[in-house]
Amino acid sequence: MKKLIALFLFSLFISCDSSELKKDFNCSVGSNYSGLKKFDDFRNLFAIKLPKKWKVNLYYDNGQTSIYAADTTLSLTKTTLLDASIIHSPTFIDATFKQKVSADNTKMKLQEVKTKDFKLFNKDSYYSLAKGKKGKYPYHILNVFTKVNSDNFLHVKTEVYGDDLVDERICKAINLINEIQLK
Repeated sequence: MKKLIALFLFSLFISCDSSELKKDFNCSVGSNYSGLKKFDDFRNLFAIKLPKKWKVNLYYDNGQTSIYAADTTLSLTKTTLLDASIIHSPTFIDATFKQKVSADNTKMKLQEVKTKDFKLFNKDSYYSLAKGKKGKYPYHILNVFTKVNSDNFLHVKTEVYGDDLVDERICKAINLINEIQLK
């Protein structure tokens, strides 16, 4: 019985931990995709569940392994682009790293809307939400970084073009991010 209670409390702790992004972005319970399929990266370092109808591309090289996906049946201003990568680099998510993310946003003429240190998968993480224009479209980008181990970090980039249902598309992406499985 004690093991059952401990398991319940642990799972409660994990579920609270993974919902920190949802809370920060005021995501409602109904912001989910249906008909998900699990995809593993080439190096079998992580997996992500994505809608079956999305176009999914896998990529790897010496520096990273990635899963890039979007619903290509929708126009650019109605879809969400999601790029999840394990980057092979002993990078620390510290003040210097955060300044670089901020400088990159500034270089792309984007305004940072929200940034925060938090825990994702019980690991030190950081996110940056920025907005601006890319090409002729309003543009939002949510970058989530999680230190996986001493040699790797997870970078999940969510891109939303246009200004239709921006919050809903970001929340749906956050639900996918929360379901990533690190191996």
